[in-house]
Amino acid sequence: MGKLKLPPKDVQCTCGNVITLQENSDWCTKCANKVFYNEKDQRRHRFHKLYTWAIILSVITFLTYIFIELLFEPVLNLK
Repeated sequence: MGKLKLPPKDVQCTCGNVITLQENSDWCTKCANKVFYNEKDQRRHRFHKLYTWAIILSVITFLTYIFIELLFEPVLNLK
């Protein structure tokens, strides 16, 4: 299945590079950031990126807690 062709639209990247898009998204050739045809898709991408980082940090925090409370602290109390 091919990509959906949209009417050409000039979109400016955060680096200042102007890209003509005919698809929902593409990569900036200057800074390699994702550039979107619609603002709604850009907000969705930003939220998804934030959500992914929050999940990763939550897992790391939980694993650190498990290590400290269940493994490290009982070893220190063996004295």
